[in-house]
Amino acid sequence: MGGMTPRRRDIRIKCGKKLLVASSLRRKTLMPSSRPLSVFDLDRTLTIHGTWSPFLFFAARRRSPWRLIFVPLVVALMAAYKAGVLTRKQLKQAMHRLMLGGAVDLDAVTDLADAYAEHSLTRNVHADAIASIAAETAAGRRVVIASAAHLFYLEAIASQLGVTDVVGTASMWRRRDLTPRIAGENCYGESKRRMLEHWLRGQEIDRTKVHIRFFSDDLSDLPTFEWADEAVAVNPSKKLLNVALRRGWTVYDWREAKAARDGAPQAQARVTPT
Repeated sequence: MGGMTPRRRDIRIKCGKKLLVASSLRRKTLMPSSRPLSVFDLDRTLTIHGTWSPFLFFAARRRSPWRLIFVPLVVALMAAYKAGVLTRKQLKQAMHRLMLGGAVDLDAVTDLADAYAEHSLTRNVHADAIASIAAETAAGRRVVIASAAHLFYLEAIASQLGVTDVVGTASMWRRRDLTPRIAGENCYGESKRRMLEHWLRGQEIDRTKVHIRFFSDDLSDLPTFEWADEAVAVNPSKKLLNVALRRGWTVYDWREAKAARDGAPQAQARVTPT
């Protein structure tokens, strides 16, 4: 994750009844001149489940319930993606067209996004995710959410979480109408790292003078993990967990805690030196 010599120490990670032990690689870094950044993935990191398909179904039920007849086609599209017939970008565009249609007015999009964000906060956000964002902010760090989620609803979810900075998948608009087409890259994998670099330039932040801590659940974010100064695997998939333990990354598991609607965090991962 950079060019400086790391310093090793062991850490013990307590997650409810789970205990994971790894070695943490701490960088010897120069004092940064920019406010440090804490970058969070969204789906299955801050949230319990993904957000894209649920958003489409949520929007279809509220706006055009008859579109739910296309659900079997959506499932078929997902199978085509798994088989390598479609790219993720093509899949998302096709799903959007089926469940939302070819054009949705800005006001309707805003209403749908706000309603979905409120719904997500009460049903689909880890309580410990909210606590972690608050802790990073209290420590003086600038919080960013970087996700493959589309900006038109990602911004609404981020707002519910008290986060103003987002990097996500942009959509093409026709005047005031949202279209199914994605503008530029789907913010996923290597593209997410490139889009974060572009965001830094837009914010006039010198990458060499800012400390970046990155949180994610999936190995698809390996390019961003390696680009960041500090990697935190949250609710990791088996593949990511193996990589995290091998490389000495911090590991958090929030999956034993309840959703935000059920109250205070109960299984916040704790990291202590041994």
